[in-house]
Amino acid sequence: MVSAADQNAKTFTIAGKTTSRAFKVTDKTAVTKAGNPATMADIVENQEVSGSYRKNADGTLEAKTVKIGPMSEKKKGEEGKKSKATSSPAASPAASPKS
Repeated sequence: MVSAADQNAKTFTIAGKTTSRAFKVTDKTAVTKAGNPATMADIVENQEVSGSYRKNADGTLEAKTVKIGPMSEKKKGEEGKKSKATSSPAASPAASPKS
């Protein structure tokens, strides 16, 4: 969850249980929202984000990818659909013992 976003500095902060982490968005950062290209302007406070980052030599955190929006619900739904649709042979034996 984004706790702060600074559009001018191109940074956003994620509040953790014990510490907060600030991430820098660069021209190399791939920002997406609902699978479509997005920008730093789309990253706002109280918004769920996920992604990856790298730690620079100076200790700063540079965002490599940022996916805007709730991902947990979408992933659960897609995984369930994919496993049933793409792995029917595997799903059938798994379903048989349960029956």
